[in-house]
Amino acid sequence: MKRNKKAHLVEQHMLMGDQTPFAIKESFGHLRTNILYTAKNNDLAPVLCVTSAGESSGKSTVIANLAYSFSNMDKKVILIDADMRCPVQQNFFGYEKDRAGLSEILSGIVKNKDEVIIKTSNKNLDVISSGHIPPNPSELIASPKFEKLLDSLKEAYDYIFIDFPPVNIVSDPISVVNYINGYIFVIRAKVSESVSVSKALESIEAVGGNIVGIVFNDVNLKDGMGRYGSKKYGKNSYYTKYSNYEAVSKNASKK
Repeated sequence: MKRNKKAHLVEQHMLMGDQTPFAIKESFGHLRTNILYTAKNNDLAPVLCVTSAGESSGKSTVIANLAYSFSNMDKKVILIDADMRCPVQQNFFGYEKDRAGLSEILSGIVKNKDEVIIKTSNKNLDVISSGHIPPNPSELIASPKFEKLLDSLKEAYDYIFIDFPPVNIVSDPISVVNYINGYIFVIRAKVSESVSVSKALESIEAVGGNIVGIVFNDVNLKDGMGRYGSKKYGKNSYYTKYSNYEAVSKNASKK
């Protein structure tokens, strides 16, 4: 893929790098370690997805950096932007927004998946864009072609990451629960509402989804856990049953 100077700068600014604060690197390192031990899938590449209760959680930033973190372990990783209504992964990796991607593969416009795989500056990390926004994204995600695509990618990669839309807004993340080895759920401090978060987590659990991590995003570590530090979310909180979570400090994204 041809990369211009501007695109390269976008990627370096929004993904972890040498200038990233130590606390953020450590948070992603801990989350990565937890996932390594909880999302095993025999010899096949596990399929891990990110979602949230609503918008502005920072889920896309989390999954982009998590995929980047895994690729730095010398693992072959692919990230699929499956948020076909409001895609943003192009902001991290600098590819053209209108290039063919997931929607073209699932709709049959593009037959060969290799035509939509984007090579990033990291030799171990590839991306599939969302493609052009289709009129029927939920139907495309639920189609057998999505399972077929994932099965074919498992043969070429060690880890597959998917950026899904919020679970309280559309059914996409839970309509394919049988294909997903683990859900990473993102909560943004002072943005995500507790009732909405509880509803989303219950929706994932109701269909048998395996939640392998909860990320408290954009946390001011000096002030504790924000609205999630109250008595309501103490030792007997609904969230404490999930042992794998990380607090990510100032992970700047509203998507």
